[in-house]
Amino acid sequence: LLVLLCTIARPVSGGIKGLGPLLLKEAPGCCTERTLKSYEGKKLAIDASMAMYQFLIAVRAAGDDGVAHTLMNAAGEETSHLQGIFWRTIAMAKAGIKPLYVFDGAPPTLKSGEIAHRNSRRELGAKMHGEAEARGDVDEMNKQSKRTTRVTK
Repeated sequence: LLVLLCTIARPVSGGIKGLGPLLLKEAPGCCTERTLKSYEGKKLAIDASMAMYQFLIAVRAAGDDGVAHTLMNAAGEETSHLQGIFWRTIAMAKAGIKPLYVFDGAPPTLKSGEIAHRNSRRELGAKMHGEAEARGDVDEMNKQSKRTTRVTK
């Protein structure tokens, strides 16, 4: 839980709006920075969906044209998330940590408005990516491709 609190106490674009500043104000000692080694011998729960998105966005390789693409296997399936989770798990195991990846299932209906908002942002990113591609703007293409990332089955 401490890791979660440290994550949400920093400014992020998602999550519960205003939770981080509220926690820091009302419970100033709730968030401390710790080294990975300080979790040695412990189990650490990790949001699997967040981890997959993180690695699909971060683990990319540039092609000859400079455009960054997610890693793929011979069948054309994205594998960036698998490589990222693999190496994170190895690092945790080396530090004596037992990672527990939590898959929380389908989102509640209460979150449908947020999901619709994310989908519209993803569509806008795809449109802007197409415009950048037409201009040959590789930097903008790389930026917008991250906005179109989606985890599928």
